[in-house]
Amino acid sequence: MGTVESIYARNENRKIYSERIRERPVISMANRIGRKRSMGKKFFILEFKRQSPSGFKSTTINDPESFKEKIAIYGDAMSVLTEPDYFKGSIEDAIPLQDLGKPILMKDFIDRKAMIDMAYISGFDAYLLIADFLGREKLEELCKYGIEMGMDPLVEFHHMESAGKIPDDDRIIIGYNRRNLKTLTMEPEEERALSVLRGRDNLKVLESGMNSSNLRRSLEMDFDAYLIGTSVLNDQNFLNEIKETEGNYHDE
Repeated sequence: MGTVESIYARNENRKIYSERIRERPVISMANRIGRKRSMGKKFFILEFKRQSPSGFKSTTINDPESFKEKIAIYGDAMSVLTEPDYFKGSIEDAIPLQDLGKPILMKDFIDRKAMIDMAYISGFDAYLLIADFLGREKLEELCKYGIEMGMDPLVEFHHMESAGKIPDDDRIIIGYNRRNLKTLTMEPEEERALSVLRGRDNLKVLESGMNSSNLRRSLEMDFDAYLIGTSVLNDQNFLNEIKETEGNYHDE
């Protein structure tokens, strides 16, 4: 059993929070991305995580409170890795980020409605589903459930055949993850992913592996948003490059 399969297997025993700690109404990430797209601008989702099975470990930021300044200056939205065992995350990491007034994505290995309920009451506005590990019917069920709650599903894929499982619904944000989560290695095929998605008007997000060497090339591609983790946590120069390249992209 691989790492991600092991994480999904542990969901049965995950602690499910039931205490409401949402401090504000849902902020639609899809609406915010769409607004940027209509202006011809890119949207940046900055990710907070403490570590990952791929070998990453934050050397500068280990709590969401200290991440707030970066988000306030450089980010349009936040992604929070909430898986507790392999990533050392917590659902409570969203609490101090809610007052920034920007959408928060729960990035986890969601495979049941109870986890979406947990995301909602904990202050998240969007949630991740991974098409490489979920069946078509499960994706439809979990997308519909969250949309009815006013949340935005971000459905990602890496393997091209998995894109065909993503429900035909323009309210779904579609992500292409450069990383193969079955092997945890980077296998970038952005052009092929965009080709697979041709004809779909969904908002599109590029995930994983963005750094100084590929920033300009990535921004030239037909993605509407970019989810960036490692480079924004450990490299202040990269954040400055984003701002210089894209201009004053964050909302005033």
